Amino acid sequence: MLTGETILVTGCTGFIAKHIVVELVRRGATVRGTLRDPSRAIQIHRILRNEGLPIEGFSSVTTDLREDAGWADAVRGCRFVMHTASPFPAYQPRSKFALVPAARGGTVRVLEGAENAGVERVVLTSSIASIYYGHDESPRRVFGEGDWSRVESDSISPYAVSKTEAERAAWNVLEGSATQLVAINPSLVFGPLLDARPGTSASLIRLMMGGRLPAFPRMGFGVVDVRDVAQAHVAALTVPDAAGRRFVLNGGNLTLSDIVAILTETYPDLARRLPRREVPDGLIRFAARLSSRVRMLAAELGPAKQLDAGPARSVLGLSFRSPEEAVRSLADSLFREGLVRR
Repeated sequence: MLTGETILVTGCTGFIAKHIVVELVRRGATVRGTLRDPSRAIQIHRILRNEGLPIEGFSSVTTDLREDAGWADAVRGCRFVMHTASPFPAYQPRSKFALVPAARGGTVRVLEGAENAGVERVVLTSSIASIYYGHDESPRRVFGEGDWSRVESDSISPYAVSKTEAERAAWNVLEGSATQLVAINPSLVFGPLLDARPGTSASLIRLMMGGRLPAFPRMGFGVVDVRDVAQAHVAALTVPDAAGRRFVLNGGNLTLSDIVAILTETYPDLARRLPRREVPDGLIRFAARLSSRVRMLAAELGPAKQLDAGPARSVLGLSFRSPEEAVRSLADSLFREGLVRR
């Protein structure tokens, strides 16, 4: 159903976006990717060649989420838009709202451009960060598409604030519009890299495997494979019942201790590098009194939040890979790309 369609993918060199581009080209679509630096188009061409796909399936346009110029041209002639671009810093800024202008403003520019161009449907890459942060409910609570993070909470991170505000802005822009919106809300995204640019989400595993994380907090979180995230985005373009929905993506929950165990079993030669100790909860909570950044970490201590990914299965037809597979495939690709050495 996508053969011959021109589809705009914003932020096309991101971890998730690169997998989306590959999946779209594999299905016969022509991808127009937005780039701030046009020279980076060669990265996508290289990935497509490595996947045995035609580089003619991809073209680029130079735009900036912080600027109004260029978006009308970027969306012109596109039936669908994938908006994946959003700031995801390696380190959280001190100000809770520091990332909001770029995330929210960029989203508004893209969606207004899409609406003005008569785009049929926009698929927004949001995050579980816009759903479950800042809540103090029982750990038995299950979070789903009807939940929103509380930006007024003292324990919410700047990244979670930016994702929440950007997604809310997207729904506001297209409320009552003929242009449909679907939001994809993945948990922590692991899975294979397509090149040597790992992005922020792979940094945790890379630090562990490189021997640069001596200890870890007692913390759990949901994990989803990037290949499943890409398939969810592509399905969301055309499944009629997806319009107006938010889809939580989660293949299962892991603790940091679980991840260490997976890496130790898979790569016993790395055992000496991998962290062996948990940081006591009390130490983190004491430090949280002095640091707002540690306060955000302290709020996530304990078991993973419970997430309802049922609609992604029933509506989008997803069958999730296990979180263990996502960890192993990411680790394998870190070796393959030379980002971790034995």
